[in-house]
Amino acid sequence: MFSVEQVLVSTVVGIVASVVVLLATARAVHEPFDARHAAVLSLLVGLSILVWRLGANVPQLNDDPIPVTSPNDVLCPVVTYVVLGVYAGLRQPRNEMRARRDRALLTLVSLAVNIVTI
Repeated sequence: MFSVEQVLVSTVVGIVASVVVLLATARAVHEPFDARHAAVLSLLVGLSILVWRLGANVPQLNDDPIPVTSPNDVLCPVVTYVVLGVYAGLRQPRNEMRARRDRALLTLVSLAVNIVTI
């Protein structure tokens, strides 16, 4: 079981890492950086981490059957992917390819954050 503080740290790290990845990606592919869009996506990543990790904070899901990786570490990015997909579905992004790329990258951010911070 992890403390609420530890989950909050993971949430904040997820938000910050998401903004950094979105900024780096926009620069790498020479696209304009939309700070508002990045903030919304990053907050959704943080929210998905927060809600999942608090709701599934049970010993069975926090044990590491694979070294350094628990079922929670692997399942949280799935929640992130679904949350970002629902958002894209409701928002109907102008650039579908960019939306899919951002969702994939932020899902990987969620995985990395869950493995490294918890």
